[in-house]
Amino acid sequence: MASILKGGESGPAVVPGDPNKSLLVIAIRQTTLLKMPQGGKLTPAEVADVEDWVQMGAPWPEEAADKPVAQEKFWSLQPVKKPSIPKVKSLSWVKSPLDAFVLARLEAKKLSPSEPADRWTLLRRVTYDLTGLPPTSAEMEAFLADKSPNAYEKVVDRLLSSPRYGERWARHWLDVARYADTKGYVFEEDRNYPNGYTYREWVINAFNRDLPYDRFIEQQLAADRLPEVQIGDDKTPLAALGFLTLGRRFLNSQPDIIDDRIDVTMRGFEGFTVECARCHDHKFDPIPTQDYYSLYSVFASSLEKLSAISEKPIREPWEAYTQHVANTEGTIRDIVSSQVKRLRKLNSAPDTENSVSAEIKKALQSFREEAAPDATTLAKLTPAFEPTERDRLSASQAELANLKKSPPPTPELAMAMADRPDAKDGFVFLRGNPGNHGEAAPRRFLAALSKPGVEREHWTNGSGRLELAKAIASKENPLTARVFVNRVWQDHFGAGIVRTPSDFGHQGERPTDPELLDYLASSFMESGWSIKKLHRMIVTSATYRQSCKASAATVAADPDNRLMSRMNRRRLDLEQMRDSLTNAAGTLDLTKLGGKSVDLWAKPFTNRRAVYGFVERQNLPGTFRTFDFATPDSTSARRFVTTVPQQALFFMNSPLCVEDAQALVNRPEVAAAKDDGQRIRRLYLLLFQRLPNAEETAMGASYLHSSEATVASPSGVWQYGYGEFEPDKGHVAFFTKFAEYGSQGYHVGKAFPDPSLGYLVLNAQGGHPGHDRKHSVVRRWVAPSAMTVRIQGVATHPNAQGDGIGARIVSSRLGVLGKWDVHNGSVKTVLESVSVQKGDTIDFVVDPLTSDAYDAFAWAPSIRSIDGKQAWDATADFGPPPGPPISRLALYAQALMMTNEFMFVD
Repeated sequence: MASILKGGESGPAVVPGDPNKSLLVIAIRQTTLLKMPQGGKLTPAEVADVEDWVQMGAPWPEEAADKPVAQEKFWSLQPVKKPSIPKVKSLSWVKSPLDAFVLARLEAKKLSPSEPADRWTLLRRVTYDLTGLPPTSAEMEAFLADKSPNAYEKVVDRLLSSPRYGERWARHWLDVARYADTKGYVFEEDRNYPNGYTYREWVINAFNRDLPYDRFIEQQLAADRLPEVQIGDDKTPLAALGFLTLGRRFLNSQPDIIDDRIDVTMRGFEGFTVECARCHDHKFDPIPTQDYYSLYSVFASSLEKLSAISEKPIREPWEAYTQHVANTEGTIRDIVSSQVKRLRKLNSAPDTENSVSAEIKKALQSFREEAAPDATTLAKLTPAFEPTERDRLSASQAELANLKKSPPPTPELAMAMADRPDAKDGFVFLRGNPGNHGEAAPRRFLAALSKPGVEREHWTNGSGRLELAKAIASKENPLTARVFVNRVWQDHFGAGIVRTPSDFGHQGERPTDPELLDYLASSFMESGWSIKKLHRMIVTSATYRQSCKASAATVAADPDNRLMSRMNRRRLDLEQMRDSLTNAAGTLDLTKLGGKSVDLWAKPFTNRRAVYGFVERQNLPGTFRTFDFATPDSTSARRFVTTVPQQALFFMNSPLCVEDAQALVNRPEVAAAKDDGQRIRRLYLLLFQRLPNAEETAMGASYLHSSEATVASPSGVWQYGYGEFEPDKGHVAFFTKFAEYGSQGYHVGKAFPDPSLGYLVLNAQGGHPGHDRKHSVVRRWVAPSAMTVRIQGVATHPNAQGDGIGARIVSSRLGVLGKWDVHNGSVKTVLESVSVQKGDTIDFVVDPLTSDAYDAFAWAPSIRSIDGKQAWDATADFGPPPGPPISRLALYAQALMMTNEFMFVD
């Protein structure tokens, strides 16, 4: 900007406040010989924007200087120094040193903290925060009865010692680590990470055993390089490397994969947006492009490796076996390669006497020169191999077949990493283009996070990942401790001291209380990087124990609660909500820690905790999105909090909620109740850990005593299946309901397409018939009463290939009402008047004619009574099969599970 204001021989390019004297404005107006941009023209609106900017004085943020701002000028790059605890007037309120920092700022604004939360609220809050689950009614009763001065501290210690703590706080970190069980879109290869769960298990165990945070960092970046892992028996730390390897695969583009690893490492641990320097020097922070490619060289010098992490007796036989298999396969490849080269040489030799036969020549021509022949081609070539090599090949193939017949038990496997033997420095990719190399990029740490004036260490021992990990985990690093304690603060209070938790650079927000942040960071490092001690310091503070309620004056003076004048009210997140529902139902399994990922939303519903839910990166289930789950495509700083109608609809209609409500009222303590009053009290204890007041009891009793109101579900008149359409007899000979309902619609079995019956399916818009007329798809409508109806719709076969479909409307009483054949087009299917009796069926049948190839179709008819009072629509009414009737008590329990008291932490 300074050069623009200075200008050249013709004067400054911009004269602040005067567009008419600014050469930049004159050039973009293009009213003189001076014209910009070359070969084009800005729109009038764009020209007006520049004119307005100059008229305003050409403001230019300090952060947008032409060169990155020097390291010493920015707060987050200053060394962490432990500040003195401020003196406050209301010393009796202070329970922890951090309270003094909060109180000092409040007193400076002449504000007071909120009153302490009541004990019921406090126990519910801290239990949800540390374990992700509500307290039991027995735990609540015990805490309320404990009058000892350290009753709350005892609760905190119990919760921090619970295995549930690791499950809860692992989920927070998995958001940062962009954990998923799949790769995203990767063409035709398997999209799953079948061993990805071992990383999640490692994170859970790391939190539960209070692994120091510096070790937490080192193991996730370089566990394979740590001496204790290399020479020790315990290989489980190798699972920590899933932090790097479990990201999105970007169609297997290596530069994008490495970019993702740089991003998750630097934003996750450092709150530094290094990724922005991929194509040019960072616009705002002191990160040159060369520093980006220094890190790129580190990760490019590493390769992925599947490593066994089970105990030695299981691990070692498997490793020996896999090595034996690999050696045997290598021998086979070497023999085949050498013999194929020999045959190709003979084939190209001018000496026809030693040339290969026509059959061998044809086989050689069937695959590329550098490729290996497939099994069929190899069988044709083998007779021409040299006898000794042919015998070696036969023996090796037999050995491999025998090996694969009796493999040892497979251990747990980690998606680990190893250094490349050819680890080396790289180059800057000019403008991010891997094919256009610039200056060298030695493997070393960022200049902004290194000691000024000291030459940075050049990492030449292996990839440099271990040196990178140690540089990040150093107490001298100004960002690491600050970033992590801010994340923990955010997850306890709902907002961080720095409200951009993954951006501590110039584009991020400044800390609301820099001294408090540094006090927490320095104390954290002094404690040996103990995460549990950090939790304890925060949750035992008076700041954390405040009520959510505050005076109008306090809210007016501190509307965003940046002074921590009260506790923030927080709603349960997805995992807390789902676990609370299943816990209330009495079906949540808390006996097992760890394990493979499970589908949370498919029947039969799992009783595992939500942290073990299968995360599909490419097709994230709608329930995850509805309840603000973190995107697994990249590291997530925090979750959004939205309130949308779909959330209420989930609680009203989800089969999971219905099942949990029914299971809740069937729990022994509720089922054994003598009357409605006792049932209501026991439901309140199970859901809210308290007894209802008189008004709540009366309201519940009134609802339970009111008459049962039943509403017929529109979807109940539709049935979905397949059957045989007999054109000669004009009816459907048999009808078999589909057994499965899922994302594809209604289909035959668990697998889709079905191994024997193919793509038989019906969905909201249409579907696909089976192989023949015996497996025509049938959308059946059952008449709820006698009436006359009008039927209309459009049957569409969109494909030029194939022979089309047959669309039939068949009445159980009147026979065929209409029939149409459709190929690569559409036809209206309208019946103006059809008389039905109660229980009559009208079948919308689609058969494949002579072949079911390319027979996907669209046909979603609607039915309306002639009097206009009733209507049914195949698309609008489509959904899962209606569940069994739900009792009045279960409906009442379901309503309680939708209340704010159940769905909010406090």
